Amino acid sequence: MRLLIDIGNTSAKIAVCQGEDIIHFERREENWGSLFDRITDKFSINSCTVSNVARIDNDLLITLERQVFPVTWLTYKTECPVKRECVAPNGLGADRWAADIGAMSLLRKKAAMSEDGKWDMPTLLVIDAGTCITYDLIAPDGHFIGGNISPGVELRLKSMHEHTALLPLIHSNGETPFMGYDTETAMRSGAVIGAELEIEGFVRRTLELYDDAQIFITGGDHFNFSDDILKRVNIEPMLVFKGLMCIPN
Repeated sequence: MRLLIDIGNTSAKIAVCQGEDIIHFERREENWGSLFDRITDKFSINSCTVSNVARIDNDLLITLERQVFPVTWLTYKTECPVKRECVAPNGLGADRWAADIGAMSLLRKKAAMSEDGKWDMPTLLVIDAGTCITYDLIAPDGHFIGGNISPGVELRLKSMHEHTALLPLIHSNGETPFMGYDTETAMRSGAVIGAELEIEGFVRRTLELYDDAQIFITGGDHFNFSDDILKRVNIEPMLVFKGLMCIPN
């Protein structure tokens, strides 16, 4: 069994996988030492893979040092199927690499391999809707074409509060009419529906440019996409973990 750790800007998530199956998932709500003690008591962990885009946590480092199993950190130098010649070192966060690898691994299970050993793959768009919304576009041969970053829903709401005199700090959960009827619903709808329409716009533009494109969406934010978009996207909440599974120990 392998322990997978995904440390984002706002939270850390862990999963335990056995083969290609995720058999346990949770968000970290305790110190790393207590968490590892509880997980290793319950599961026979023989390795650990970490994706981290936050500041290094000394408690995590100390906890990892006392484990008997090998620990692998996903970095720019990690061998993976995404070809990154056009990307500067550390130009993409580890979570984006993991999501891209996860999407490619899922597609390769369905794709055929030619006689010369190349995969018959489509263009790939990977969208991760978390603290920020990231977009990664990958060519059929695995080359990273480029990507974009924009504020996620909670970041949009927080920014409106912090950079104005009167707008309150509100949560994304709540009533979200198409047009708000007071300050709270106007802010929430502007942030949530605005992000939703942004993602739909990127998906539609990608399909205009690459009609065979496969689109994967992951991340903590959830949206009510249009029916035509839902027919063309693969929603994979565990995409980062599926990528971490593919990293050799």
